[in-house]
Amino acid sequence: MADHGLKFEIESKTVAEFRSLDKSGELILQPEYQRQAVWPERAKVSLMETILLGYPIPEIYLSYETSPEGEQTASVVDGQQRLTSLLEFLNNKYPLEGLEDETLREKFEGKFFKELPDAVRQEFFQYRFPIRRLSNLADEFVRAVFARVNRVNMVLTEQELRNALLPGPFNDFLKDCAAHQISAKSGVFSGERRKRGGDLEFYAEVFGTCIFGLSNKKAELNERYDKISADFEEYQDRSAEFLELLTVLSDTIKWVGRTRWSNIVDMFTLLHSFWGLREELGKASPDQRTQVRDLLDLFQRAVSVRKRNGENGETASLLESLAAMVDMTVEDVEQIVEEYTSGIRNSSDLGSRRVRSRQLTLVLSTKLKS
Repeated sequence: MADHGLKFEIESKTVAEFRSLDKSGELILQPEYQRQAVWPERAKVSLMETILLGYPIPEIYLSYETSPEGEQTASVVDGQQRLTSLLEFLNNKYPLEGLEDETLREKFEGKFFKELPDAVRQEFFQYRFPIRRLSNLADEFVRAVFARVNRVNMVLTEQELRNALLPGPFNDFLKDCAAHQISAKSGVFSGERRKRGGDLEFYAEVFGTCIFGLSNKKAELNERYDKISADFEEYQDRSAEFLELLTVLSDTIKWVGRTRWSNIVDMFTLLHSFWGLREELGKASPDQRTQVRDLLDLFQRAVSVRKRNGENGETASLLESLAAMVDMTVEDVEQIVEEYTSGIRNSSDLGSRRVRSRQLTLVLSTKLKS
């Protein structure tokens, strides 16, 4: 058994003690490696019901650090969702709605914590959580414990585990990508996807594809992520280019409502295709960029109509306009749109990705390489 000098002490803390730790600022609910609070309200209420019933709750992992001046903090390694839900309830952020126990439902359904009887609140404060205490551990070991506990419990996504185990410049770069205005303008990420690190994973995959080429997502993502994270200095210049590309595209594309570029599959293809044309895009005149803007809008509309098998008249009109814009025959344009649309199926498959990127690049080249 590996001996890292780890200390895991078993103790317990009352609800009142957790409240005091939080009020004093000694409780760190969301260390950098933790995910955001994502529990739905029904899960929060279920936990509060468990406490009211006096039933046991799985242990919470806390990592304690004590400074030379005697100041102490407790970071939540495992149990963030539980403690966040608890503190929110104590602060009257949500009521007890949807209680399962019949007796509790009759007494407390719809009530906030402040509305519970004094005796019930007093007993609630005395409920004890089992604690696994980690004392003065190096950050790498705390992260390892966090990842392993959550991997065993199967509660974290792959990206949440990467965030925990691989902090540093690459992770910071991905956060910059996720915070870029193009993410908000496109509406490509749902709130749930962002909470679970899906936006970071998306940009990690796209950036890795730009550097190493197209691949099957499942087969290559982890290996590429590890390599870039370990040697990020080698990719520093290209990361700056990638952020610049995001800015140019954010300012170029016509963001009106939801477009094809609001879908993960199409946004992936858009970024990969433009990465190969970034030099041409950077040199493009204002008139060329306007043409690219109109071309992309027309192309995505044609794909959307083709995908939903729109009326023949609508399809024909879009294809004719697109053909005129790229100086091709309607038949050639129709084939491009058809092949791109077929590549949306099996979206992460390597062959489908190649088809989509090839067809979009072919269309874009008519304006950027002319």
